[in-house]
Amino acid sequence: MTAILAFATFITSVISGVLSMAGGMILMGVFAFVLSVPAAMVLHGVAQAVSNGTRVWLYRREICWHVLWPYCVGAGVCLVFFIALQFVPSKGLMFILIGISPFAALRLPDSVALDVERPAVAVICGFVVTLTQMLAGASGPVLDVFYVKSEMTRQQVLGTKGITQTLGHLIKLSYYGTLLTSASSELHWVIFPAVVGAAMLGNTAGKFIVERISDDQFRALGRRVICAVGAVYVSKGVWEFAGL
Repeated sequence: MTAILAFATFITSVISGVLSMAGGMILMGVFAFVLSVPAAMVLHGVAQAVSNGTRVWLYRREICWHVLWPYCVGAGVCLVFFIALQFVPSKGLMFILIGISPFAALRLPDSVALDVERPAVAVICGFVVTLTQMLAGASGPVLDVFYVKSEMTRQQVLGTKGITQTLGHLIKLSYYGTLLTSASSELHWVIFPAVVGAAMLGNTAGKFIVERISDDQFRALGRRVICAVGAVYVSKGVWEFAGL
C-alpha cells in the first residue's frame, strides 16, 4: 500500500510540476479509491502541501506576491464557514465534485474576466478555491479559471499558484486533521515520509519538463488532461451513490 501511494504521489507531482494542475486532482481520486474521506483528505493535504511547497521554492523568484494577501482573506472566510458547520462530504459527493470541476470551469463565458491579479477577484478566488478544496480535496481546474486572463508567464503561474495551493492544502489539513483519530488507523506513519519524498522528487522532475514547452502548450495540455480525468471521477461518484 505504501509503495503504491508513494508512486501515485510521484507521478501526479510530475504532472502538477508541468501543468500546475491535474496532478492534485488525480491524486485525490487515487487516495479516495483506497482510503476513507478523512484519511484521504489528510494524506492528500500532506502530499500536496509538500508538492506545492516544493514548487514555491523552485519558482520563488517568479511569485506575484500582490495576489497572495487578498487571496488569504477569501480563504480565511471559507475556513470560518467550515469550522462553524463541521461538514464532511461523502465519498460519492467528493468524486462528483472533483469530476465536474473542470467542466464547470470551462463552461464560463469568455466575457467573464476573472483575472486573479485584481484584488477583488483574488478574494473571490481564495474563497471559491478553498471551498472546492474542502469539499472535493482538489481545486486545480477551478483555480485555473482565475489565471487564464492574467498576463503572467507560465513560471509566474506555477510559482503563484504554488503558494496559494500550499496555503489551501494546509487549511484543509488543519480542518480534517481534527478527524485524524478516525483516519490514523488507515495511515501508518511510514506513508507520510514516503509521499513527502515522492512529492518533492516529482516536482523537481516536472521543472525540467516545463522549461521545454511553450506557454500555449502549457495551457492547452492542462485542459485536455483534467477533462479526461473529470469524466472518470464523475462516473465513480455516480457509482458510489448507486451503491454498486
